[in-house]
Amino acid sequence: MSNALELLNKRDRELSSEFLVEGAHGVEEVIAANLATQIFVTKEFALANNVLMSKAANARISIFETDPIAIEKLSETLSPQGIVAVAAYVAKDLEKEDLLNANFVVVLSNVREPGNAGSIIRVADAAGADLVIFAGTCVDPHNGKVVRSSAGSIFNVKVRQADDVAETLRALTQTNHNIYIADGNAQMSWSDIDLKNPVAWVLGNEAWGVSNEDAPVGQRVAIPIYGKAESLNVATAAALCLYETAKSRAGN
Repeated sequence: MSNALELLNKRDRELSSEFLVEGAHGVEEVIAANLATQIFVTKEFALANNVLMSKAANARISIFETDPIAIEKLSETLSPQGIVAVAAYVAKDLEKEDLLNANFVVVLSNVREPGNAGSIIRVADAAGADLVIFAGTCVDPHNGKVVRSSAGSIFNVKVRQADDVAETLRALTQTNHNIYIADGNAQMSWSDIDLKNPVAWVLGNEAWGVSNEDAPVGQRVAIPIYGKAESLNVATAAALCLYETAKSRAGN
């Protein structure tokens, strides 16, 4: 239990390459992904969720029955459901092979708000993206709020980490990806670009977007705004860009 508590800290997560997953849905997803190593559960939850506990037992995951107070210590939510899993890391370091095998890429450039990051992973999964890259000084993909906001999608879509945004984008040019940077001030709209060939959408920091230094390559593309709003939340911008790509590829 003490080792699991340490996973609430980023440094300890990195040292052990493990993180925590809360709640029934998240735990079910991590079991399905064969990444769960331990499960801590209250007696009440176990009795009320026989199917989930059977899946864990069949996967030969170590299960530890514990009291609600211990679960609260492991949890970052106000009303814990009564189950927390320890999972192996999903967001490994980016390698060129990842880019070669990905046709539809999402790059987070210094995105630091965990709720936004998790939501982008979720919409990337829903839109059929192959790869999500956390580049630069992004939030830790294994942060509890990121994991919860992804609603299990962090186990469905490949997530990778890269230290430098510019280097990541240059590497994408070498793998023949068209790079499009979401920028509300751009002159070009998505109606002007080709979304059917290998593509990488770059979504920027909540406060300052994507700098020229971080994006020395690629085209800046604006999302059309028809009302009076000045800008869009980065997760909303991601949803529009990624679904426009999926729509284009579906021929609609």
